[in-house]
Amino acid sequence: MSIVEFFGDAQFGMLQERPYPVAAPQSLEAVQYILQTCAENNWRVLPLGQGSSFPPNFALRSERVFAVMLNRLKSVERMSSGRILCGPGTPVAKVLLTEQPLERKTIGGLICGMGDAATRGAARLFWQLVYSVEMLDSRGQVVVMSGPASPQFLLSASSSLVLESRGKAGVLTAVEFCTDQLPFELKAKSLMSGQTEQLTPVISRQVGYRQVDALSLFDW
Repeated sequence: MSIVEFFGDAQFGMLQERPYPVAAPQSLEAVQYILQTCAENNWRVLPLGQGSSFPPNFALRSERVFAVMLNRLKSVERMSSGRILCGPGTPVAKVLLTEQPLERKTIGGLICGMGDAATRGAARLFWQLVYSVEMLDSRGQVVVMSGPASPQFLLSASSSLVLESRGKAGVLTAVEFCTDQLPFELKAKSLMSGQTEQLTPVISRQVGYRQVDALSLFDW
C-alpha cells in the first residue's frame, strides 16, 4: 500500500505523488495525522514553506521522504494577553515591515530558514520578540516551548533549536509574539558579533536535533 493512499481526503491537500509525495494540509490536525502516519511507516518528513529556500534544481537525495507544505497554516489571532499567535504560513509582509526585502516569504520560513545577511538579521531580531513556539515532534505530538521574550525561556532554552533549523527540530505550527499592530516595523540594529551569535551555530546543534528527533524523520 502506497503511503499516499492514507491521505486521499481533501483536507490533506495532496499535490503530487512523484518524484516524492507533497501535501499542503489545511489544518493542524491534518499535519499531525501525516506525521503520525509517516512515523509508523518509517518515512521522513520535510517541512516546507513556499519553497523559497531551495534552488530551482532542488531534488531530494533520499527515498521515503514526505514533503509537507505549511503555507495554508496562516491564521493570525490576537490573544486576550494582547499577544499575537500566528501560523507558520503567515506571510512575512503581513507581520513585518523591513528596510530591505527578505528572502523568506513566511514567518515559519523566516525563523527556521537561513537566507542572506539581511534575512538572518531580521530573523534574529524577530526571534527576540517571541514568547513561545508550538511545534510537532516526529511522532506528531504537540510541544510548546518558551521563546526569548518569556521569563521562562531559561527554563526552556531548547526552543533555540528552532532558529535556522531548516525543519530538523520538528514542524513549527505556531509562533506567539507581542506587538500593538500588524504589520510592525522591525528596525535594524547594529549588533556586535558577540551579540548576533548568542545562539549556538547551526552546525554544532546537530547533536541537539538528534536528541529532539530520535527517529531522524527530519534528516534530509
